[in-house]
Amino acid sequence: MRFRIILFIFLLTYVFSDIFLGYFQSTDSISFNDIQEQIILDENELNVFEKKSLNDISVTEKRVKAWIVLINYNESNEFSIKSTLDKSGYKTDHNEKKMYFSLGPFADISHANNEAKKLKKIYSIDSKVVDFIF
Repeated sequence: MRFRIILFIFLLTYVFSDIFLGYFQSTDSISFNDIQEQIILDENELNVFEKKSLNDISVTEKRVKAWIVLINYNESNEFSIKSTLDKSGYKTDHNEKKMYFSLGPFADISHANNEAKKLKKIYSIDSKVVDFIF
């Protein structure tokens, strides 16, 4: 056991001996004052609280596109469509003025199209996919 420890210490000393020799034999001594002189400050970056003109600021507008599934209804089938969607686990938004239920938003158009196809195939509910940007 002692032999392994001595061998391990000897190997570490051998591997890192060049670093230790270079450190102790170097004639260049760096003091903290030398390090502080090497730091260069840009005055423009330090003045973050200066007021700038609005003409100098460029605004890039990034918008996100999403899709929703709209299900139109009339007064006779409103309750049946709502109950079918609720029993299926869909959380819907209801727009009484325009008479439609909406599902979503979906981040991917293929996901919205798949949900519209499921509604048509399983429940025979006609729907359409509409995109909106926010």
